[in-house]
Amino acid sequence: MKVLLYISAIVAVAALVVIAIAIIKTAKTVKHAMKDITDTMQRVELKVGGITDKTDQLMNQTNDIVEDANAKLQSVEGLAASAKQLSESTTYVQHSLMKMADQVAAPPGKYAKLMQQTTALSEAASKMYYSMKQKNGER
Repeated sequence: MKVLLYISAIVAVAALVVIAIAIIKTAKTVKHAMKDITDTMQRVELKVGGITDKTDQLMNQTNDIVEDANAKLQSVEGLAASAKQLSESTTYVQHSLMKMADQVAAPPGKYAKLMQQTTALSEAASKMYYSMKQKNGER
């Protein structure tokens, strides 16, 4: 009976040694796997950090482009408003000139006679001036 007790104790010790060896191998495998995971995480963090930096640069450039586009759009809107005002001013000037031309072409009754007399006087003055000029040129 003592022999069975010793054999049982030896088997139990052997089993504990086998379990300890299995635990040590498993721990080494887990440690190696954890090192691989840690290395992979570090590489991923580096890649994500690079992507984040590039994304920030891209966002800054996009914001600059948007600001530039908005500034140019405001300039174009101002130019369009100025062009509209210029068009309105041109229309007003054309209307005023046409009205003035109509008044000169067909003056009101009281001014018609005065304009005829003025035209006759200016024609007479022009004829006298050119005839004097021709006489001075012949000498």
